Amino acid sequence: MVFHDGWMRSVQLLGPRTIVPVEVPPPTELGPDQVEVRLELAGICGSDRPGFLSGADRDGARPVGYPTHECIGTVVRSSGDASLVGTRVIAIPNRDAGLSQVFHAPIAKTHVLASSLPPRTAILVQPLASVLAAIDRLGDVAGKRVAVLGLGPIGISFGYVLRDMGVASVDGFDPRNRSAAPFIGVFDRIEPAPPADAGYELVVEAVGHDLEVVNTAIEAAAFAGTVLYFGVPDDDVYPFEFKRFFRKCLQLVANVQPDWQTYLPRAETYLLAHPELGALVTDVVPVRQVLRAFEIAFGGRASGHGKVLISVDDWL
Repeated sequence: MVFHDGWMRSVQLLGPRTIVPVEVPPPTELGPDQVEVRLELAGICGSDRPGFLSGADRDGARPVGYPTHECIGTVVRSSGDASLVGTRVIAIPNRDAGLSQVFHAPIAKTHVLASSLPPRTAILVQPLASVLAAIDRLGDVAGKRVAVLGLGPIGISFGYVLRDMGVASVDGFDPRNRSAAPFIGVFDRIEPAPPADAGYELVVEAVGHDLEVVNTAIEAAAFAGTVLYFGVPDDDVYPFEFKRFFRKCLQLVANVQPDWQTYLPRAETYLLAHPELGALVTDVVPVRQVLRAFEIAFGGRASGHGKVLISVDDWL
């Protein structure tokens, strides 16, 4: 590993919507059963949004390399399985702080990429793993009428996988319709919002960061239907139309943090069979323009962008 005068290149939040390149001392000791990974490519996730907008993590801290947890790279050290050294992996960094020349990650959240998927497609393994784990909690979805709220990369992934699993129909709703164009065939229709009492047997909430969307999902669901809440909440308490939920006899399912050792391999296998999902990536921004990358991802309500990646070729 070559650092610049012994310092490691990274990024750091200085405040709300302010993230800059920095040089810092490299990390030293690995924790138990962890790996040190030399970063190759990073992806921006919707769950990175609260940290970027607020300027800090949930504890009010600003760890170097935060907020980034979708990372591909090569293992350079391991405090557990020595056979991992030299392998190309997708790894989820400690504290979601992966945007550095090297970062540390638990082996339990590290998957050796066995395939020849191009990096900009392989980076989708981690978010797709979350989608597959959530869908597994729904049971048999074949023949159901489905609504997906939010047509960012995650919402489109839900629509794609559910269509592949044999749902009767899947409609997409997003006031931005931002990145659905390459997958227009996945959705029977795309509208800004679902009609009242639309009667969907399954409603997937893939928006997050919005106090009202859960109630939109409740209203769109059919009697005895299911609402899958996947979008990351920003607040501890949400206004919830409980009586409406109760009277419609709905089921509410939430899912986060799957068993990575199960679902990362499954997601890689799925991407090998469906490489067209690589079209979810619309932007690859060099790390020297890191602020621009986050502004593209979380900028306007009509951004027209899908998955935004950050290339660290400048650091190699």
